[in-house]
Amino acid sequence: MHLLGILLFVATPAFARQVVPDTLPPALPIEAALEGLTLDPEALEELAAWLDERLQDPLDLNTAPVGELARLPGLSPLLARRIAAYRRHRPLTEVDELLRVEGFSPELLARIRPFVTIRSLRRPIRPSGYMLQRLDYLPEQADARYPGPPLRLQTRLRLRYGRLEAALTLENDPGEPFRWDPTTRTYGFDHQAGFIAWRSSGWLQQLIVGDFGARFGTGLTLWSMPAIDSYQAAADAPLRQGSGLTPYSGTDEVRYFRGLALTLAPTPFLRLALFGSRRWLDARIDTLEAALQAGVVSLPASGLHRTEAERSRKGGLRSDVLGGALTFEHARGQLGLVGYTTHFAHPLQPSEAPYNRHAWRGRTAHTLGVFGQLLLGRTLLSAEVGGTFGRPFGLVAALSGPMGRFARGTLAVRHLPTRFVSLHGDPFDTRSGTPTGETGGYLGLELTPAPGWQLLAAVDQYRLPWPRYRQFWPTTGRTHWLRITTRPRPWVETYLQLRHNRTERRREAPGPGASLLEATAPERYLSVRWHGTYAFSPALRLEARLEHARRTQAGHRTTGWLFYQGLRWLPHPWLQLDARLTFFDSDSALLLYAPEPSLRYSMALAALNDRGQHTLLRLQLRPLPHLLLQLRHTTTLVEIPTWNIRRIWQFLLLWQIG
Repeated sequence: MHLLGILLFVATPAFARQVVPDTLPPALPIEAALEGLTLDPEALEELAAWLDERLQDPLDLNTAPVGELARLPGLSPLLARRIAAYRRHRPLTEVDELLRVEGFSPELLARIRPFVTIRSLRRPIRPSGYMLQRLDYLPEQADARYPGPPLRLQTRLRLRYGRLEAALTLENDPGEPFRWDPTTRTYGFDHQAGFIAWRSSGWLQQLIVGDFGARFGTGLTLWSMPAIDSYQAAADAPLRQGSGLTPYSGTDEVRYFRGLALTLAPTPFLRLALFGSRRWLDARIDTLEAALQAGVVSLPASGLHRTEAERSRKGGLRSDVLGGALTFEHARGQLGLVGYTTHFAHPLQPSEAPYNRHAWRGRTAHTLGVFGQLLLGRTLLSAEVGGTFGRPFGLVAALSGPMGRFARGTLAVRHLPTRFVSLHGDPFDTRSGTPTGETGGYLGLELTPAPGWQLLAAVDQYRLPWPRYRQFWPTTGRTHWLRITTRPRPWVETYLQLRHNRTERRREAPGPGASLLEATAPERYLSVRWHGTYAFSPALRLEARLEHARRTQAGHRTTGWLFYQGLRWLPHPWLQLDARLTFFDSDSALLLYAPEPSLRYSMALAALNDRGQHTLLRLQLRPLPHLLLQLRHTTTLVEIPTWNIRRIWQFLLLWQIG
């Protein structure tokens, strides 16, 4: 009854007389642009920093590369390619002219407008950047096994002046001690990342000294930075547009390179990227009995160095990477070649477990890929073939375009043979980790039958031809995803979402006597979600979500419910309050996920199970135009099996320069 009362409280205003204007003032540009995106936190932080720069130095719609345009939130590679084809015949004279490009909507234009321009006069050069200090206190994570405090400390500095840019990030995870240990390259903070970069419009377009990421093609061969593929993008989910070499100063401790990188433009149509990297990776090193030499058993990727065992693995393996990419760019497409050589100081020798049978072994790997993208009328075709010499090559491809007047769709396929290896790749799929044996097909659809109505649907069918970790046999799976959204007025929006997964998971089956045998059994997962948002005024917005999830495996069914009520209040331009109360009730083995506001534009993901409630309070202050203060507190109260309370305090200070 309590939940029904809250739902009625949220829904009632939708049927009341509306007194607010049809158009509400936009939120902060970056926060508004990122709203609704589903990204890895590290990728989201990188995107937010890039958008910060674009506020100071907007993209010129007539000259910006397609890869830069495709980084704008909501702007798919298909739309970016259409802009390039449009401006080839007629340079844009104003930003509103984007509405003449097929597929553009007024909502998308409003979302990206702060970050783009038609540049007629060069702006004066001014220093810009920011200084950020963040502290997370997790009192329940205090553990005698960890010598460090239960604090996450993060310091970021980013400066830009004209063509020159520099950044530095220092971070310690909870439980990690401050220490000075040159043998593991630890100098106070456990993680350090940064760069100095120089950009120009001449033949030497970019020079990076320090840390950098690399994204080319569709990600099959080289895509070093995190990418989360979400069905919520539906028709755009499998589409990738590599942005090449980019400076890096994030908190992901694994997926980046360190060394020297440069981008050359010998002609207006050619781009040549070259890079060299040397990093020391975390590794478990053991003596190989056959060769009586040190070999790498595994490469931990958590980035945590709390216990003595974790610290002993830090920086244990030197990794050298030398590579480059040559890309031919045209308004209607691109063709590129990317390759690199990876050399390890010790040979990789994973265990003999079945899921490691086809893992990479040895010291040196040579990887090569060919990628292309072509705008065929109104349809975009993209594909990439690549892999490591001595192993079968893989293929990913996608075809995206309109399907009638009110619909557009995307068909994508991927074929990664059992022995396929791509040490630094990350092609589209929904199963995280290094790409390995998988064959799959994806169909995404976006339908807008009437103004204010949208239907998004996706079907993903895949087969894993060889056992993986925690899966003992070849398996198959299929995901169906559907969302129906209606927005009858600018101030109210609601959607209904269904997701159904069918896959195969690890289980233990009764064997002879009292023994248990390893086995794999079919598993079904179904979730139904209703979500609604309502803006009473420019200063007050409510949102609510009700979700039911059910998992069935080997005849055993587990269920869970989640409901939350959220509020955003902006009584003054310099003050914002976010509050949320979540109730949940599920089996201990069934996690329910609730995305919620985090710090600095980003979203956190609360993982909840058992029975209890979760509260969130976030206070945001802007006492000065260039100063941002955020305080966030979450409390999770779990009733089963015994009363348990988990708290997190978070504080952020951001000083904007310029």
